[in-house]
Amino acid sequence: AVVSTQSGHYGRGRFVHDTRSGTFLTVLCTNCSDWWDKSWFCPVCLKVYDYDAVDNPMVCCDLCDRWIHTVCDNIDDEHYNMLSKSGDMYKCVLCRGEKEEIYDIHHKKYEEQGDDKENVV
Repeated sequence: AVVSTQSGHYGRGRFVHDTRSGTFLTVLCTNCSDWWDKSWFCPVCLKVYDYDAVDNPMVCCDLCDRWIHTVCDNIDDEHYNMLSKSGDMYKCVLCRGEKEEIYDIHHKKYEEQGDDKENVV
C-alpha cells in the first residue's frame, strides 16, 4: 500500500520514475494514477488535477497544449482574467524556457515519434 503524494489517499498505487535520470517523481493512488495516465497533470509541478475542478485555475499553452496551474507560472488574477477575455496566445513558462522540464513524456513532440520514456515500478 502507498500514500499518494498527490491526494494523501492510502491504498493501492504506484511509484513513478523518470527513466532518463532515474529520478523519483511521485507516488500515485489509483484515482491519481488514472488522471496521470490521461495526462491530467500540470507539467510544472506534476500535480494531477480533476478535469472538472474549478478550485485551482489553469491555462492551456497554445504551443504545447498542456494545462499549467496559474500559480506555477506566476499568473495573478488580473493577468488570468485578461488572458481569458482577450483570446491572446499563451506561451507557458516551459515553452518560454524559464523553467526546466521535470517530466515531459506527454509533450506533443513525442506524439509522432511514439516514444515512451516512463518507467513505472
